Amino acid sequence: MLRPRPPWLVPALVVVLVVTRIALPLLAIDATWEFHRDELLYFAMGEHLDWFRMQFPPLVPLVTRIAHAFAGDATLAARVPAALAGGATLLVMLLTVRALGGGTWALVVTALASAAAPLFMRTSVLLQPVVFDQLWCVAALFGVVLAIVRREPRWWLLAGMMFGLGTLTKFSAPLYGVLAFIATLVVPAARAQLRTRWPWLAAVLALVVGSASLTGQMVHGWPFFAQMRVLRAQQLARVTAGEYLIEQPMLLGGAALLALAGIVWACTRRPVGDDGDSARAPTRLHAVRWLATFAALLVTWYLVVRGKGYYAGPAYPLLLAAGSVTLERLRGRLRMATRVVVPAVLVATGLVLLPLGVPVFAPEAMARYAARFGGSRSNVGVTLDLPQDYADMLGWRAQAATVAAAWRALSPADRARAGIVATNYGRAGAQALHGAAYGLPYPVSIVGDFWAWGPGPRDGDVMLVVVDDPNAPYLRELWREVRVVAEHRDARRVPEERVVYVMLVRGLRMPLAEFWRRMGPVWG
Repeated sequence: MLRPRPPWLVPALVVVLVVTRIALPLLAIDATWEFHRDELLYFAMGEHLDWFRMQFPPLVPLVTRIAHAFAGDATLAARVPAALAGGATLLVMLLTVRALGGGTWALVVTALASAAAPLFMRTSVLLQPVVFDQLWCVAALFGVVLAIVRREPRWWLLAGMMFGLGTLTKFSAPLYGVLAFIATLVVPAARAQLRTRWPWLAAVLALVVGSASLTGQMVHGWPFFAQMRVLRAQQLARVTAGEYLIEQPMLLGGAALLALAGIVWACTRRPVGDDGDSARAPTRLHAVRWLATFAALLVTWYLVVRGKGYYAGPAYPLLLAAGSVTLERLRGRLRMATRVVVPAVLVATGLVLLPLGVPVFAPEAMARYAARFGGSRSNVGVTLDLPQDYADMLGWRAQAATVAAAWRALSPADRARAGIVATNYGRAGAQALHGAAYGLPYPVSIVGDFWAWGPGPRDGDVMLVVVDDPNAPYLRELWREVRVVAEHRDARRVPEERVVYVMLVRGLRMPLAEFWRRMGPVWG
């Protein structure tokens, strides 16, 4: 007779799996890599945190402000919060496994799937809204799963809270809420819950929690729509339906097996191998059908509107959890084969694809690895040696040092008057984060959020301009004297950052306030 498992075994296993998942991207990343371009922007936004008056949802800037206070300009300030969010996403996946009746094998396989998918590993490395967007959406879906499985509609309040936090993170959260509502209408067992007050209270809760993002948009004249116009023109216009669909299994790697298994469960009358004795078997099936419906809606939406492949990321985590439970319940020889083959496939594909999720190699080795997968393209279709996210994690500190050297070469009189202008948010963010260590003034820029923070205390008559084109016409249109005083070269980076010039400009042709009002904000 088998001895019963101790009650602490499953919680202990969950803790081990989550801690391992948090540690993996932190330990695997090569020390060469710096902050990502976007992370530099979010750290600058954290320095200008104004909860109800920001052009961008304020939660990620809040995280960067806290991380900066603890870790300064060390890259751990970005890596640790991202890894923690990735671990929290796995925790929700594991809780979903338990809610769907899964055991220890399903828990382990779900954790392996999370680590094997480049989609989830990449987001656990970069402190961007994407990792929190996935976390809040997955947690919201988990709330609906509990409401369906337990027949307790009050769990919708968890979904409402998470959709609200999602709205504080990224403006895709309202879309997830709408698609969750449509999925609820489609699945009869879920639709019945709409006759209770809880889903509607959840919607109100989401609106209240996420209100700071909405007030910021109203204050600044809805910059989100201007950002989306630029994004569509510069990046999304190049996304084809074929590329989007091919990218879905590539982003999941071996974890695509579990997604397919979850779909199988949703399409059957009961889970494979379920004996029908469980009182919750029917409600678990309803929950998985609801998850599959939501996933289908989200993937289809971004296919129709030509979104990037990773935009559909929140569709998959809980579907993977459902798939692991499905495979765990197989019987006979198929069960024995699955117990060995599925973990082996996940481990093998995870190891092969790990560098696509985490930059485990130095840049030169990473370029050779990427070449074996056909190379990489930038968001605007330019061929790169490195994946763009990785190319955007190089050279920022050295660029700030180049600006500092040009600053020190100025005469004392010029240094007393001069400011620093950066011509994109990466350069501005690099100067904002690293410039203080060199004693540089805080940079200004007309790009994006920097424009809203104003032109600073300098009069603009003597400036150092950090730019990729020293012959840009607007330089001589704005200043009477323009000359190159320094340059920074790094062939590993994206094209516009491979050669960056520091220009000394003098004699502003118009008042700085008028220039600021006329030129900005520029998005992209």
